[in-house]
This record gives sequence, structure tokens and C-alpha cells, in this order.
Amino acid sequence: MLTVLLCGSVQAQSDWWMDEVTNGVGNAQRDSLAAQQPLSDLSTWQRMTFGGAAAIQLGSFTLIGASPKIGYRITKNLTAGLGGTYYFQRNKVLGQSSHIYGSSLFARHLILPRIFIHVESEHINLESGNLIHPIERFWTNMLWVGGGYYTAVSPKMAAGLMVLYDLTENTSNPYSNPDIRGGITFGF
Repeated sequence: MLTVLLCGSVQAQSDWWMDEVTNGVGNAQRDSLAAQQPLSDLSTWQRMTFGGAAAIQLGSFTLIGASPKIGYRITKNLTAGLGGTYYFQRNKVLGQSSHIYGSSLFARHLILPRIFIHVESEHINLESGNLIHPIERFWTNMLWVGGGYYTAVSPKMAAGLMVLYDLTENTSNPYSNPDIRGGITFGF
């Protein structure tokens, strides 16, 4: 069985740890310079963020999908945006497959250097059923809250870890609760 899991995000423009004016400087200098650049000096494109996650697992259980996100820097420390979700999963042993899709709204606020809080409302469509009951699709909601930590790896790359808890404690939640997300962010 071959199993590969990729989780990460792709950053299209600047964010806390990789503002364009700070290329080539150390982490402490980069944080200081980024804090000094007025947000009003950034174009709309520079205030946009693009990211998300992707997953692939192949074998007896297959999982393929992505959760892209687009955000907008409202202030130097606050980013808000929306995302989409699509995952295909198949269990070869049981001969079952399903699709998960939906959308989300999120906000992320930097509270200390490299430490942020995150709130996300997610609305997804799932299949339920089994060999006895017919398969039906339904919508379910989760309200994720938590926080995370990131660190710059280079002027255009950062690594981070986030822990989120679903306040609804929804029994239909297809993810673990709490959910631990990690990855690498790349800037262009």
C-alpha cells in the first residue's frame, strides 16, 4: 500500500513573515520591517493571500482532494477570506466511494510575533448510508476555533502548525476533533 499525505498552503503575495520589502533579511529584521510598512502602501493584489491544503493517499483507502483559500489583509494583523473544499475517498475493501464538497469563511489574527488565532465556519456536503440504508447526501456545519505558530524558513517560504477545535462537536464532522493542520507556505 502506498500512502502519501500532503498538507500545505501556497501564498501568492505577502503575509506576516514574507513581506516584499523584507527579502534577504533575517527573521527578526523581517518582522520589524513588515510592521513598519503601512498597509495603505500595498496594492489590492499585495493584500490578497492564496493558500489552502491538498491531500493524496493511495492504497486500500484512497483520498484525493484540496481545500483552496483566498484571503484579504484587512489590517496588518488581520486576514479574512473564504475557501472551498473537495475530497474524493474510496475504500476498496468495502467497495464504497464518496465525495465531500463545501465552502468556508475564515479569519486569522496575529496576536504575538509568529502566533495567531484562527476562526473558521465550514459548511460541507457529505454522503451517509450503508449497505442497509440508502445513501443520501446532507449538509453539515462546523465552527473551528484555535491557533497556530509559523516560522520563516527563507524569505519566500514558511512552515506552520495549527490546532483547531470544532465548537459544534458535530457528530457528522468527517475530520478529527481537534484537527491538527500543518504545512509549508510559499510566496511568489
